[in-house]
Amino acid sequence: MREENRHVMPLWGPYSKKYMGISRIMEESRIAGSRFDLVVYPTYANSAVPVPNVTVPSDYHPWKCDTEGKFFRYRYELQWKDQLYADVDLFEVDEETWGIRVDYHNNTNKIQNCLLNLFAAVEYPQCMTCKPELPEKREFWKALDYQEFSFSVPRPWESLYFDGMRKGEQFRPDFTEGMALAETFYAMMYRNQGTKMFGGNAGDRLIYDRTLNDSYQNAVLTIRYSTYQTDEDVIFDSNYGQICFKACKTAETVTVPLSCLEKGKFRLEMVSRGTEENGVMFDCLCITEAADQEKIRFKMHKRNVIPTITYEGEKVKYEYHYGEKPMFLGILNKRVRSRKLYSGCLEDALITRLTNPDETYDNLTRSFSGAFMEKHSDEGFYHTNVVEAIFLPGQSTAVQYAYVSAKDMTLTKKELEDAWKIKSGTAEDVSLNPEGKEYEFSARMMKTALFSNVVYPIYRHGDNIVHYTTGKRWDSLYTWDSGFIGLGLLEYSKKRAEYVLDTYLSEEDNHDFAFLAHGSLVPTQFYLWNEMMMRSSAGEREKLKKYYPMLQRYYRFMAGKSEGSTMARLKSGMLTVYDYFYNAGGMDDYPPQVAMHQRHLSDRMAPVCSGAHFIRIAKIIRSIALYYGYDEDVKEYEEDIHRVSEALLKNAWDEESGYFGYVLHDPEGMETEIFRTPSGENYNRGVDGVTPLITGVCSEKQEERMLAHLKSEKELWTNVGISTVDQSASYYRDNGYWNGAVWFPYQYLIWKSMLDIGDTEFACKIAQTALSAWKQETDFSYNTFEMIQIETGRGGWFHQFSGLSAPISVWYHAYYKQGTVTAGFDTWIESVQYDQDHTEARIEYEIRQRRDNCILVVMDSAFEYNIEINGKPAKWTEHVKGAFEIRLAPEKGEVVVRRK
Repeated sequence: MREENRHVMPLWGPYSKKYMGISRIMEESRIAGSRFDLVVYPTYANSAVPVPNVTVPSDYHPWKCDTEGKFFRYRYELQWKDQLYADVDLFEVDEETWGIRVDYHNNTNKIQNCLLNLFAAVEYPQCMTCKPELPEKREFWKALDYQEFSFSVPRPWESLYFDGMRKGEQFRPDFTEGMALAETFYAMMYRNQGTKMFGGNAGDRLIYDRTLNDSYQNAVLTIRYSTYQTDEDVIFDSNYGQICFKACKTAETVTVPLSCLEKGKFRLEMVSRGTEENGVMFDCLCITEAADQEKIRFKMHKRNVIPTITYEGEKVKYEYHYGEKPMFLGILNKRVRSRKLYSGCLEDALITRLTNPDETYDNLTRSFSGAFMEKHSDEGFYHTNVVEAIFLPGQSTAVQYAYVSAKDMTLTKKELEDAWKIKSGTAEDVSLNPEGKEYEFSARMMKTALFSNVVYPIYRHGDNIVHYTTGKRWDSLYTWDSGFIGLGLLEYSKKRAEYVLDTYLSEEDNHDFAFLAHGSLVPTQFYLWNEMMMRSSAGEREKLKKYYPMLQRYYRFMAGKSEGSTMARLKSGMLTVYDYFYNAGGMDDYPPQVAMHQRHLSDRMAPVCSGAHFIRIAKIIRSIALYYGYDEDVKEYEEDIHRVSEALLKNAWDEESGYFGYVLHDPEGMETEIFRTPSGENYNRGVDGVTPLITGVCSEKQEERMLAHLKSEKELWTNVGISTVDQSASYYRDNGYWNGAVWFPYQYLIWKSMLDIGDTEFACKIAQTALSAWKQETDFSYNTFEMIQIETGRGGWFHQFSGLSAPISVWYHAYYKQGTVTAGFDTWIESVQYDQDHTEARIEYEIRQRRDNCILVVMDSAFEYNIEINGKPAKWTEHVKGAFEIRLAPEKGEVVVRRK
């Protein structure tokens, strides 16, 4: 990540991976990745309202936010639906202080007795840590400090180590510093390539070069390790003799005699003999005198998460133990009681105790009857401050204030109210046409999910970063989701969209990964980059130029022609990503992919989407190269487009079904046939089979047949959008994950392509159907789901999702936000100028590939307009008032939209 982007994300935010509230990155802590959490949990007496767990449905909903990360609201449904609820507002007072405003609403006719729990905790990446105890005279180093770590069987991921890891890094909690030297676990997925865990293939090599500070009379080397299996030893030959690592899944040590060692240079070289199934991971190495070897011990230590707690008037002071700043919590209510929970899991506390403030309920984990054992699910500690007796008469409201700070300060209610009024006012969207009013709430919920799904820490190449995640259930990076997260954020914040882009690109001196890979290798970062360029001024584009070489590196890896990439290994010219991940297009239960894995054919299969996405990103980078004047690169991209297009059109088109199909290859990599069911049906009758629509390389007849599938209510079209799988296919399911559901990412790509071919009616239908399907679910449940199930019209799977659902924000603005200009993939927007009240616009454009290209321009819908291109009346349609679909003149021109 570039240095200027490291500081885009503030120290404070809703970063917890466990419970909703406000968190602070404890950057001064000696423990990297430390985080302070203040969990805000409103409830009412003697109820079963769950704590706000961010990983499961918990009765709270991200409700509203600004675009700068300084205001967040979540609604806590205490009695569904909106009978009794609390709006929890978290807002910045200054750079080290945040206010908490809890606004209770009682819409019943009964008096309600409410409470407010504030849980304070420090969270470390590991509660337990392994520390070595060593003799004074020794040479100790981590196994990761190697000179060479190499495999005899080449790895496709030699320059694409997954999950932002350095080569050889793998998490292992019971190893020192929580990290092991090991092969990536992804290797277990690809046994067909002959890959085994390190040491499993004969000839795997490990070399260390050290400089010894002392001489040793009778030296021994202690190596701490673990193996993957328990029934086969892993043996290495070394320059100090044979080393046998006895099979064990727990951490063990082996001792190697070294005899006399002189001060100065020392080399250890190990070469594996190979195994049937086993492999080894290494923790650390230590040279000592033989007599001191028994002094080496490894002990697990529990980190102290229990602070020193001091009460200072209305404030509570928390002092932790590893150099963190003291944290101060102020509560503007005198009826506060203190409790302690010796667990890192709030659910270990009985819900009946959390919702009753009486002191006899203070032992939060003890069952009343003794019939159940006390729970201790996780190490940790929460200090609880419970505000009691917040009585609300029927049809009334009540507001509670608190604040949390890394500074010793006191705030009054008025000061908090003034700060809240300012920050809450920045959360409103502006310049929206009234025609989109019906979608305002559901679109706002999508926006809030995008900005609220942010966590810390995520490990990335030696650093801990703040990461916009697809949902807090996923404590990880995700390549293809993140491109869509960036597209959603771009609707509100260019700065945060750029942060997301940079997170997934590789620095020039990074030799561990060409780009950041986790999950399906769908190169959505290029779609994000393209939109960033389209929405930037000339000056902003000049600043974005720094990403060109980073994305070019990414592109060349996807092309299969750099850094050991095997994506172009098939002799047919088709591309495949199955050497890297089981899922090519992001659609987990997509029928041909499932069947392919069942038949163990992944090494011989080319999906359609890999080639289709590549052709489109090649056109994107070609277009941007033309803009920047990198003419020498354009030829490379054009040759790649031709090569992959020719292979896709020649091998994958299935005239019988009118879909493109997965292509099976022989062991030499030559195409043999389209992958079919046992009865002969093309297995790819679904979204992947029509993805080549986004490429612009298909014939007119091919496009017509694919569009017919998309528009047919018996095939891909449904009343909630485009089905992932053709409903008339024999392998269609009504209750799958992707199969039987409508998802938004491929609909977005098809929608953009409709602007390229001029089918603005269908483009509008895609967008409006998606917005309506999203609205009916969000209005009903207040949730932002992953997808819409076709059979029920209901949302499904994770309930506070953002990533792949982000096109909702794009479509909302594309048709209803004044000042928005949207083009297809083959139109370059040179510049956009609007007047202040959005009644006049000038758009300069250039056509990169001539089709029936259109752009979508949103004006103030209160007026009528004249539209010209190059001084002549333009052809246009208006399916949504104020959103003009303008057919462009060939090559280049200027569109002028002016109020009559």
